[in-house]
Parts: sequence; structure tokens; C-alpha cells
Amino acid sequence: MIEKLNKFLMKDWAFLLICVAICAGVVGGTHTYLVNGTGYLTNFAGGQMLKLGIESGDLGAAVGYGGGFLIARVLEGPLVGLIDIGGSMMHGVGLGICALIISMGWGFLIYNFPLAILTGGFVGLVIGLIVMGVRKLMPSGVTAGGTAIMMGVGHQLSNFLAPLFLLSALQYSIPIGIAGALGGIAFYIKGKNCVGGIIIGMFIAAFFF
Repeated sequence: MIEKLNKFLMKDWAFLLICVAICAGVVGGTHTYLVNGTGYLTNFAGGQMLKLGIESGDLGAAVGYGGGFLIARVLEGPLVGLIDIGGSMMHGVGLGICALIISMGWGFLIYNFPLAILTGGFVGLVIGLIVMGVRKLMPSGVTAGGTAIMMGVGHQLSNFLAPLFLLSALQYSIPIGIAGALGGIAFYIKGKNCVGGIIIGMFIAAFFF
């Protein structure tokens, strides 16, 4: 059963299907937030930015902020092999795309629940196609240096993953791994997030090795 699931998840069309499902849910969540005041699938600040933009009639900040996340994550996804759901879909689609749709006078696509689900699904399909398109167009054998080391610095739980970050860094390059360890120790002594120190150490070493 697990092998069949893994084979399914490795197919290109499965990725597209997952993007469609997630974005449909996200836009549906934005609908329930605007209509019922609950169900928004990203942070509180994003929801308030969207609501205030609708009330004032100026959605530029919401479009720019959410859209910036979306563009960055869609470009990042094919390079690192992972797409950040929070930045690309929950924030980029739930805030940026929804704000753009409403600012264009097509708010009915968000305020009507079935249409919101269909709109989200269509947006997810487009995002999935772009990500897969960029991935397919990349020349064979080309990788982005350092992007094989995926990092989740923002959350305190990432401290528990510090050994994994160090192992990944050592796999990439021993000098960079050592620099990361020194950075992690320095941050630990200062009572800061160890993973942040590891990453800073790796970035500094990457300029020399």
C-alpha cells in the first residue's frame, strides 16, 4: 500500500492534483473568512490586511504582499524540489490572488462558495503547471548550489532538527559543515535558535569553499 502511494505521489499529474486540492481549500477558506469571520488558512495579519483593503477599497498592499510570496515560492519550488505551502498557497493564493480577484471587480468568484472552490482549483492547476514547466525546462544536471539543504529557521521546533541540518551540511561540504557547527555553538551560547547559527555559519563558509 505504501509503495503504491509513493508511486502515485511521484507522478507529475499527482502533483497537479495536490496543487488543485490545496488551492481550492485555501480559496474556500478565504470565502468562509470573509463571509463568516472564520476559516482563514493563513496568519491573522494577512486576514486583517485583506479585510482592511476591502473596506478601504485599496487592495494594493494585499496584492503586493501576498503576490510577492507566491512568485518567490513558485520560482523556488522547482529548484529545491519542495514548494512552501504556507508561502505559495496559503499566503500567496489566500491573500494575494484573492485580493487581486476582488480588486478586479470579480469578487463574486470569492463570495460564492462553489465558485470559490472552482476558482481555487483553477489557480492551483496554473501554479502546478508553472512549477512543473520550470522544472522540465531546467537543463539536465543543473542544480542550485546549497538548495539541497532545506531549512526551517522560523520555528523553535527547528532546534530539534539541528543535527539533521549539520549532517546535510557535512554531506554537502566538510568545511561548510564545520562552519555551521561553530555558528550553532555560538548561537547556543547566546541562547538563540541553533539552526539560525548553523545557517549563518554555512552561508559565510560558502563564500570561501
